[in-house]
Formats: sequence, structure tokens, C-alpha cells
Amino acid sequence: MRSPSRARAAVVLAVAVGIGLTVQPFREHGWTDSVGTVAYAAAVVALVGVLLPRRGALLPGAIGTALACGVELFQLSGIPAQLADTLPAVALLLGRSFDAVDLVLLLVGGAAATLALAVRPQGAWVTP
Repeated sequence: MRSPSRARAAVVLAVAVGIGLTVQPFREHGWTDSVGTVAYAAAVVALVGVLLPRRGALLPGAIGTALACGVELFQLSGIPAQLADTLPAVALLLGRSFDAVDLVLLLVGGAAATLALAVRPQGAWVTP
């Protein structure tokens, strides 16, 4: 796999955050939760890629996906829900309640971001 640059990781991060924020106004639709979960995992992987550039795509992919899954498992404690009751914006970062399906979606988002960091189409404008 190619070693992504900080710039490429930043682009993946911006796209993931943009997708996540774009679906927020439509939370009444069931599909937005899934899209947001996938985007969340992709954003965490990309953030790790920004913090650890040129270390390959698998390292940020593994660390970021593990962190995102760890946050989902942390929801079992009830602490994120209590924090979100006090500060609603915390729910965007820590969520509110555990859902096993989210673990699968987090793996999908982590894998997608890892691939986005690793693969560079010919003639791409983002440096490797």
C-alpha cells in the first residue's frame, strides 16, 4: 500500500466530515445514521493519517478503526449519553447508545478510508 501524505489524509478527513455534517439536518431519515457512522469512522482514520503521515495506509486504518470501535463500545458504559445530555454536541463525537450494527458500519468506514489513503488514481491532484 502507498504511504499517504498529510495532504491526502486531510482531503479524506474533509470529505468525511463534510458528508457527516451534510446528513445531520436529515436525522429523521433512518439512513442518515448509517451514513454518519461510516463517515465518522472514515474521519477518525483520516485524522490518524494526518497525525501520522507517510506511515502507510494500514497503520492509520487500523488505529483509526480501533479508536472508532472503542468509542462505540464505550457507549455501553452510559457515560457518553450522560455527557450528551449536558452538552448535546458531544453526541456527534461519542454517540449516545451502543448499537452492534454500528460496529459493522465502523469497519466499513474504516476500510473505505484506508483504501482512500492507499489508492491514488492516475493523474490525481493530491500528492502521494
